[in-house]
Amino acid sequence: MKPETRLQALSEFLKNQRSKITPQMVGLPVGTRRRTPGLRREEVAQLAGVSLTWYTWLEQGRDIKVSTSVLDAISSALQLNNDERRYLYALALEEGVKQSYIIENEKEISPALVKILQELRYCPTIISDRRSQI
Repeated sequence: MKPETRLQALSEFLKNQRSKITPQMVGLPVGTRRRTPGLRREEVAQLAGVSLTWYTWLEQGRDIKVSTSVLDAISSALQLNNDERRYLYALALEEGVKQSYIIENEKEISPALVKILQELRYCPTIISDRRSQI
């Protein structure tokens, strides 16, 4: 795929995904004046923990080098499923970059961990995978 086509598809994909999520879905106040459907760019950047300028450039389809941690954060902020995450990675990363970063299928919690969680009901607990994803 040509770089211009890939970046245009990335831009359209991010805008489309952003428009699907309402502020209520992510715990943000609605506000009185909303001229855009779904989340605003600054809200996505805030949820992802990236700068507004960086997210704007990515959504505009500029040819910037983006890290996998930024893509993970944006994927989480936009509540992407595994297929959508793979598509985002394919569009955002250069073809030469190894695709080993793509999120694996979500793992289910083992019965042993479920038992531990049930016993620790009065203690805060977190389960994370090898990439420290909760």
